[in-house]
Amino acid sequence: MGNSKAAWALITALLALAALVGAAAAARLMSQVGLIEAVPAVPLALVLALVSVSLARRVRFDQQQALRRTPGAGLAAVARGLGMLALIVALTAALALAVFAVLSLALD
Repeated sequence: MGNSKAAWALITALLALAALVGAAAAARLMSQVGLIEAVPAVPLALVLALVSVSLARRVRFDQQQALRRTPGAGLAAVARGLGMLALIVALTAALALAVFAVLSLALD
Protein backbone atom coordinates (compact mmCIF):
# COMPACT_ATOMS: atom_id res chain seq x y z
CA MET A 1 0.00 0.00 0.00
CA GLY A 2 1.55 3.19 -1.18
CA ASN A 3 -0.86 5.65 0.35
CA SER A 4 -1.54 5.64 4.07
CA LYS A 5 -4.54 7.99 3.70
CA ALA A 6 -6.23 5.47 1.43
CA ALA A 7 -5.52 2.66 3.88
CA TRP A 8 -6.92 4.68 6.79
CA ALA A 9 -9.97 5.59 4.73
CA LEU A 10 -10.66 1.90 4.17
CA ILE A 11 -10.03 1.01 7.82
CA THR A 12 -12.38 3.71 9.11
CA ALA A 13 -15.09 2.70 6.61
CA LEU A 14 -14.85 -0.91 7.74
CA LEU A 15 -14.92 0.15 11.40
CA ALA A 16 -18.05 2.24 10.77
CA LEU A 17 -19.80 -0.70 9.16
CA ALA A 18 -18.60 -3.04 11.90
CA ALA A 19 -19.95 -0.71 14.61
CA LEU A 20 -23.38 -0.65 13.00
CA VAL A 21 -23.53 -4.37 12.32
CA GLY A 22 -22.19 -5.19 15.77
CA ALA A 23 -24.75 -2.99 17.51
CA ALA A 24 -27.60 -4.41 15.45
CA ALA A 25 -26.45 -7.98 16.06
CA ALA A 26 -26.05 -7.36 19.78
CA ALA A 27 -29.51 -5.83 20.04
CA ARG A 28 -31.01 -8.72 18.11
CA LEU A 29 -29.16 -11.66 19.68
CA MET A 30 -28.49 -10.64 23.28
CA SER A 31 -31.31 -10.30 25.75
CA GLN A 32 -29.33 -7.80 27.88
CA VAL A 33 -28.87 -5.39 24.97
CA GLY A 34 -31.82 -3.54 23.50
CA LEU A 35 -32.13 -0.75 20.98
CA ILE A 36 -31.48 1.86 23.64
CA GLU A 37 -28.14 0.29 24.57
CA ALA A 38 -27.13 0.16 20.90
CA VAL A 39 -27.70 3.89 20.35
CA PRO A 40 -24.05 5.00 20.97
CA ALA A 41 -22.92 2.96 17.98
CA VAL A 42 -24.83 5.20 15.56
CA PRO A 43 -22.96 8.49 16.18
CA LEU A 44 -19.70 6.57 16.35
CA ALA A 45 -20.38 5.02 12.96
CA LEU A 46 -21.47 8.38 11.59
CA VAL A 47 -18.21 10.02 12.62
CA LEU A 48 -16.12 7.13 11.29
CA ALA A 49 -17.99 7.21 7.98
CA LEU A 50 -17.43 10.95 7.62
CA VAL A 51 -13.73 10.52 8.37
CA SER A 52 -13.51 7.73 5.80
CA VAL A 53 -15.18 9.76 3.06
CA SER A 54 -13.06 12.78 3.92
CA LEU A 55 -9.81 10.80 3.73
CA ALA A 56 -10.83 9.17 0.46
CA ARG A 57 -11.68 12.57 -1.02
CA ARG A 58 -8.30 13.88 0.13
CA VAL A 59 -6.54 11.04 -1.70
CA ARG A 60 -8.49 11.91 -4.84
CA PHE A 61 -7.60 15.59 -4.44
CA ASP A 62 -3.91 14.72 -3.98
CA GLN A 63 -4.07 12.58 -7.11
CA GLN A 64 -5.53 15.45 -9.13
CA GLN A 65 -2.88 17.83 -7.84
CA ALA A 66 -0.12 15.41 -8.83
CA LEU A 67 -1.52 15.11 -12.38
CA ARG A 68 -0.72 11.41 -12.38
CA ARG A 69 -2.04 8.25 -10.85
CA THR A 70 -0.80 7.96 -7.31
CA PRO A 71 -0.59 4.76 -5.29
CA GLY A 72 -3.77 3.92 -3.42
CA ALA A 73 -6.23 5.56 -5.82
CA GLY A 74 -8.18 2.31 -6.31
CA LEU A 75 -8.13 1.61 -2.59
CA ALA A 76 -9.43 5.12 -1.94
CA ALA A 77 -12.28 4.57 -4.40
CA VAL A 78 -13.29 1.39 -2.58
CA ALA A 79 -12.98 3.19 0.77
CA ARG A 80 -15.12 6.06 -0.49
CA GLY A 81 -17.82 3.64 -1.62
CA LEU A 82 -17.81 1.79 1.68
CA GLY A 83 -17.70 5.07 3.59
CA MET A 84 -20.73 6.35 1.69
CA LEU A 85 -22.54 3.09 2.39
CA ALA A 86 -21.71 3.38 6.09
CA LEU A 87 -22.85 7.00 6.06
CA ILE A 88 -26.20 6.11 4.49
CA VAL A 89 -26.74 3.21 6.91
CA ALA A 90 -25.79 5.38 9.92
CA LEU A 91 -28.18 8.15 8.86
CA THR A 92 -30.93 5.58 8.32
CA ALA A 93 -30.26 4.06 11.75
CA ALA A 94 -30.36 7.51 13.35
CA LEU A 95 -33.69 8.22 11.69
CA ALA A 96 -35.06 4.84 12.77
CA LEU A 97 -33.97 5.42 16.36
CA ALA A 98 -35.54 8.88 16.34
CA VAL A 99 -38.85 7.43 15.14
CA PHE A 100 -38.57 4.70 17.77
CA ALA A 101 -37.98 7.32 20.48
CA VAL A 102 -40.95 9.41 19.37
CA LEU A 103 -43.23 6.38 19.26
CA SER A 104 -41.99 5.18 22.66
CA LEU A 105 -42.72 8.58 24.20
CA ALA A 106 -46.12 8.77 22.52
CA LEU A 107 -47.18 5.36 23.78
CA ASP A 108 -46.07 5.96 27.37
